[in-house]
Amino acid sequence: MINKSIYILKHSFFKFAIVGFLGTLTNLTIFYIFVDVFSLWANVFAVVSFLVAGAQNYFFHHKWTFRKTMEGESLSFFGYIKFIVTTLFGLAINLVVLNLILHFFNVPYKVIAQGCGVAFGTVFNYLGSRHFVFKKTKY
Repeated sequence: MINKSIYILKHSFFKFAIVGFLGTLTNLTIFYIFVDVFSLWANVFAVVSFLVAGAQNYFFHHKWTFRKTMEGESLSFFGYIKFIVTTLFGLAINLVVLNLILHFFNVPYKVIAQGCGVAFGTVFNYLGSRHFVFKKTKY
């Protein structure tokens, strides 16, 4: 039983990391274009990039990362709301880290601070996704 739990944890985290990496690329690309290229507002485009990457991640986590857990469950509005609520906590962590770095350090590219924020939010997002969002519904 313990070995199976460790295997599932490693396997789902690996998939989570791949989906998250793609979401991070989406997030950072959008952020870089609007903040570092067009010199627009860091907080606004941290949120925009979060929302776009979040929609992408919800789909792939449901269909691939947590496929075994979600077998027989279809994508749902309620599931999406749970995902958004969970990832909003991750976004809050992201914004705190982003702003702390921007305030205390003179980084050459603000996208570096955003990348750090994304990394800290990832830990919370995995745990929330695994134990709250993509947990099989019991009837």
